[in-house]
Amino acid sequence: MTDYHSILSRAVASLESNTAQSRAALYERARNLLIDNIERDRDRWTEESAMAEIANFDAATDRIESDLVRRTTNDSIGRYRQGQAGTAPRAGAAASPPPRAGRAPAAEQDFPEDPPKSGIGRIVAFGAAGLFGLGLLGLATYFFLGQQPTTTTATKTTTATKAPSGKGAVATTPPEAPKQTVTRPSLDGDDLEPGVDGGSSDTGLPYFLRRQAVYYRTVYTAGMIVVDRSQRFLYLVQPQARALRYGIGVGGECDISPGLYRIKAKSPQWPEWTPSPSLLKRRSYPPKVPGGPGNPLGAYALYFESSIPGIHGTNAPKSIGQAPTLGCFRLINDDMVDLEKRIAIGTGVVVMN
Repeated sequence: MTDYHSILSRAVASLESNTAQSRAALYERARNLLIDNIERDRDRWTEESAMAEIANFDAATDRIESDLVRRTTNDSIGRYRQGQAGTAPRAGAAASPPPRAGRAPAAEQDFPEDPPKSGIGRIVAFGAAGLFGLGLLGLATYFFLGQQPTTTTATKTTTATKAPSGKGAVATTPPEAPKQTVTRPSLDGDDLEPGVDGGSSDTGLPYFLRRQAVYYRTVYTAGMIVVDRSQRFLYLVQPQARALRYGIGVGGECDISPGLYRIKAKSPQWPEWTPSPSLLKRRSYPPKVPGGPGNPLGAYALYFESSIPGIHGTNAPKSIGQAPTLGCFRLINDDMVDLEKRIAIGTGVVVMN
């Protein structure tokens, strides 16, 4: 496997501002490049070997962060002992000049203010040039084409933890009359008509939109949910700067403002769907769609303070990563089943734009 620790260590050492945020941006950019290269050359990777390569990358980032914490702690102890061993200044001696403005000590760099846009631009530029300084094409070829897994004949498999619900289900036609369907405008973002089952698994989705564990440095406590609307990701925060990341679609009914919310209620499995009054003004829908694989709410729905479900499943898995018409924050049904089992009533949800 690739020695990501050596590569990333050199990249981190060259950062102009070595803060937690800049390191996280560097890790995320490099990780996305790794995933993109795996996706572009899936014939050379089995699911098992791809996950092992990504786990190798994540282990390298964890090791670097642990080394930084240990080095910072040792430096602080050394400075303290040195100060204790020194003698008090002589009477009338000039006071020590104040420290020069510049880079803050390492111990103060873990929780800085958000860097300016120009700093972000430099971080991104370094992620592209510094980390892969030998040339993007040549180094990517070395990383991903030059390391063909030994089990090239193995067949690709989906994640073993995914629920089998929805697989093999026969699609049904919407309950409304055909002439109504023809005259109505099409739904956005690969959405499907209520009653049509598009499946419950992540088959066909890009790798980065599938459920996976990621490095995620945040101020929010483990167990909380962070919804990033613009990036189309939902994070379930885990201990030790990690998170479970789910790909989402952001529906047109989602008028939830950025802020902190709580999970107030959970639906039973396969809830019934009723179109909202605003939807009925724009299109004709059946008055109710019974629970099941073709239901727009999918396997479960999680409600915030309002009566509109904030997080729910979907009958249209291909709409993940897009801006569909119906609902709010949608996950594929297999992911919704996984998320629902991991959270409790009262869980905090941070919605970000």
